[in-house]
Amino acid sequence: MPPIQANWPHEIKISRGKVDGETLGMDELGPGETTGDFSGLDPHATLPVANRPRGQDGPSLPFEMEDYTLLKVLGVGGMGVVYLAKQRDLDRLVAVKMIRSGMLAGKEEVRRFYTEAKAAARLRHPNIVAVHQFGRRAGHHFFSMQYIEGKDLQRVLKKGPLPPRRAAEIVRDVARAIEHAHSRGVLHRDLKPGNVMIGQNGQIHVTDFGLAKHVDADSSLTGSGAAVGTPHYMAPEQAVGNSDGATHQSDIYSLGGILFAAIAGRPPLVGDNIMQTLMRVAHHPAPPLRSICPHVDADLEAIVEKCLEKQPEQRYASAGKLADDLDSYLAGHSIAARSKGRFGKLVQWVRQVPVVAALTGHPSTDAPLGQRRLQTSLVALAIVLPLMFLLGNWWHRHRIAAMPQQVRLAGGLVGGLYTTASQHLADAIGESTGAVCEVVPTSGTMDNRTRLLSGEVQLGPMQASAIGGDQLAVVAPLFYEAVHVLVRRGGPVQSIADLVGEPIAVGPEGSGSRRAAELILDSLKLDEATCPRVVTQWPTLNDASVTYQEDDGLPSVAIICIGPGSELVRGLLARGSWELISLTGSVSIALQHPTLRPMTLERTDYPTPETSGVTEESSLIETLGTTAFLVCRRDASDALVVAALEALYREPTLVGLIPKGRAAEWQGLAFHDAARRYFNAIDP
Repeated sequence: MPPIQANWPHEIKISRGKVDGETLGMDELGPGETTGDFSGLDPHATLPVANRPRGQDGPSLPFEMEDYTLLKVLGVGGMGVVYLAKQRDLDRLVAVKMIRSGMLAGKEEVRRFYTEAKAAARLRHPNIVAVHQFGRRAGHHFFSMQYIEGKDLQRVLKKGPLPPRRAAEIVRDVARAIEHAHSRGVLHRDLKPGNVMIGQNGQIHVTDFGLAKHVDADSSLTGSGAAVGTPHYMAPEQAVGNSDGATHQSDIYSLGGILFAAIAGRPPLVGDNIMQTLMRVAHHPAPPLRSICPHVDADLEAIVEKCLEKQPEQRYASAGKLADDLDSYLAGHSIAARSKGRFGKLVQWVRQVPVVAALTGHPSTDAPLGQRRLQTSLVALAIVLPLMFLLGNWWHRHRIAAMPQQVRLAGGLVGGLYTTASQHLADAIGESTGAVCEVVPTSGTMDNRTRLLSGEVQLGPMQASAIGGDQLAVVAPLFYEAVHVLVRRGGPVQSIADLVGEPIAVGPEGSGSRRAAELILDSLKLDEATCPRVVTQWPTLNDASVTYQEDDGLPSVAIICIGPGSELVRGLLARGSWELISLTGSVSIALQHPTLRPMTLERTDYPTPETSGVTEESSLIETLGTTAFLVCRRDASDALVVAALEALYREPTLVGLIPKGRAAEWQGLAFHDAARRYFNAIDP
């Protein structure tokens, strides 16, 4: 349906009732507007020249128009005159609207008049004023509609804001009505408090489809670049003159404006004049509702905020979705809308800086003071930025090339393999470079990661599963670690299937051993409620008696991730109180956690009295393994990385160290640039 161009005509408002298109209550008045009793106003203004006798002023009220008797004028708007009338055939009161300009009405005005009639006649909804009939009687273009006794929302708000819940109920009902209109292909395009009627029984009615547009209609009645609607409540895309591009989301913006006004007592954005209001609607975000009404629930503020988004696609997908969210709010349930949060609001604030607004295609001539001050700072920054960049680039190159005078390495548990490896590196780096090197005791993998990210240490070993993000880089793979599942000899656990309900000894929080154990238990669906974790110092496991005793205070299971052939594990097994069992299902677990891989342990690597005479097949223990890596920060100096690599591969090397040639073949690692160059230079 073709839309109707509006230039915000002044309306005459009176004191009672509301009909489609006219406000029957005291409303905001602009220059030239009047209020009062219009019962004496003749309908002759609606008569075309051909039907007005020469020398006569026209008929007076009451006026017979076939089966309608016009009783009194209810209101006069920029486009039409509305009468209270009696439809004699059906013996009912109706509202009759006719073209205001009467004899001066041209073809385009008549078309616009029928646009409203046809738009409303297409709709049948309990919250939309119904159109009964439209056409022409004795030269009068008219349409009749449901007559509603009551007050419009604008008149109600003159007495003060509404309680938030009541405002939400009203806008919910309006949204349901608009959803019906949208489903029939009709956009309202002029939703505002003055077009929301509250009947004497409290029922809500949407009126005035005078600017309605069918979504498939052409734009011949609007004109390119015309802003259609009421400035305080129109959507930004309408405010910039893109009324032909109005969508369902344009009406949703207006619904948010009505909800804001009903709670705050004022529209979201207000200017000193129409032009300033249009600019603010187009380019300024609405203030947070709770900045004006602190008592409003955060959920209701979030709903309003979503409606008033500048970008249509960020608003509710439909008026029905808005109504659903308001229903959820009223019922005390969770809502779909979410507030932008501080970061989102900061981005929105920055976009109002004039230069930023211009660069993003939203120029504004009315930027707030804070944003103008920021722009001044940005201009000053632009002057010194090139110099700062050159200086920073020089310093970065100098720092990357330089070898630090002090080097701190993360270790691990006292006596553990990580601590041994870090101390070996510290001694070798200090000897070759003269740097002062220190090993910091830690709780293991995750603690090392945290200390690296914070800059407390420059190098540290950690398991593969902990390496992630852009800030960390691999220096070299160190050694393999194997998961050892130990159970008490003669105890209740003889296989992985027996773990349910059993306490499990694990390493401290943050250690690589604990991390590997948790990955495995997660795959086995054994949470802490099913299998309590008992943080254990591994040497205390030696206190277990050779003959299993349930009440000796030690768990019957321990999961230790450590190098194959570990002296710790060998010692526990040699006493005869513990034994190794296979980790069945290792392939399935490895598929769930790619940093783990299936591997086997040789039972003969852990000599016990029982290992003598075992067959080759029975000597294999199924388990999982992972890899420990030497890791640094991505911005670590090249000199430090090269020094660490040279120290790592200097003879004698660490026991179990992955050879340099094999490390050079490793694919898919996030190597530090200096490490990648180092390994690329190795002949295959």
